[in-house]
Amino acid sequence: MMWYRKDGILMGVLNDYDLSSLKSKTSAQGPQGDERTGTIPFMAVDLLTQKGQQGEVQHLYRHDLESFMWVLVWVALRYRNGRLLPRKNRPFDDWATVDAGTCARNKSFFLTTILEYKPFAEDERIWGLIVGCFDVLHTQSARREHVHKEQQQVWPRRDGEIVAEKSELDNGEFLALFTATEAWVQLSKCLE
Repeated sequence: MMWYRKDGILMGVLNDYDLSSLKSKTSAQGPQGDERTGTIPFMAVDLLTQKGQQGEVQHLYRHDLESFMWVLVWVALRYRNGRLLPRKNRPFDDWATVDAGTCARNKSFFLTTILEYKPFAEDERIWGLIVGCFDVLHTQSARREHVHKEQQQVWPRRDGEIVAEKSELDNGEFLALFTATEAWVQLSKCLE
């Protein structure tokens, strides 16, 4: 993760070289972009599922936003003043050593108990951002599932009309939900 200022605006970059390759005359062509690689503790839960690992889940912008949130969780709960906490005081060590499916289940459980971790967070503003953004992710996941069920006629149609609501928000719409959280707004003001 990196950030810089451009024209007075703070710009963030989530940089991942998992699909990069060195260009040389003798090297084989690098990854094609359909492989599912990543650092498991930081991957979006959708991409850790069996379908996700088989490349059957389209990688979307929201997955990158979720990945960013998992990095924040990792740092917020495992470090104090830039130093890694002793093993007995830091959660999630096993996330780095388990398979993708187990990590997905561990992350899902974490999200049901997220408020129990607040005392571990060093900065309440960052913790508020984490909780608020995961709330957005959860709400949008439930909305997508509801729309998908309606589109698949699992649920009755509304007054016989065809449900035309799209299940995926575009990048700007999704990011706007994050940046509208109270914690995001407050942190943005601090950085101005």
